[in-house]
Amino acid sequence: MGSKQLNLPLPQARLAILLSYFFCLVLDTLALLGDASILTPPLTLFALLYWTANFLDRTHLFTAFILGLLADTLYQTTLGAHALIFVLITFLMVRHRLRFKSYPVWQQAFFAGLYMMIYQTLNFLFFSPVLDNGNFVPYWTMPAASILLWPVLAFVLKRLTTMIAYR
Repeated sequence: MGSKQLNLPLPQARLAILLSYFFCLVLDTLALLGDASILTPPLTLFALLYWTANFLDRTHLFTAFILGLLADTLYQTTLGAHALIFVLITFLMVRHRLRFKSYPVWQQAFFAGLYMMIYQTLNFLFFSPVLDNGNFVPYWTMPAASILLWPVLAFVLKRLTTMIAYR
C-alpha cells in the first residue's frame, strides 16, 4: 500500500471515498435482491475498513454510524443496530490500523475476515436469524468469502485512489 493515497488533497479524497461508498451500497443492494446476500460480505463495511486503514488523519466513526444507518434501512432491521456494529468494528480497526496497514495484502485479508467474523457474530446475536439446514453453512462461510474478496477490493480502491491522485 503506497503512501501516495495519504497525500491526496481533501476534495479529491472525499470524492474517491464517497464514490466508493455509493458504489458499494449499490452492490450491497444488488446482492440483497439476489440470493447471494447470505454469502457476500457487506461491501460498505469493507470499503469503510479500507479507508479507515489508509487515511490516518480521520477516525471515520461518524461515517461508520451513517453507513450503519443506511445498512439498517437497506436490510430493514432495527434502526441503529447495524450502526452500532459498524461503529464497533471501525473502532477496532482504528485501534489496530497502523499494524494492519503494515501487513501484506494476503495477511490483511485474514484480518478483514476476522473483522467479518465479528460482524457475523454480532449480526447473529442482534438479529438471531433462523438458520435451517440449508442456510447454516453459507451464513458462517461469509468471513471466508471476505478473505477472498479483500485483495480484489483493496486493489480496486487503490487503483481508484491513484487514478484520482494523478488526474
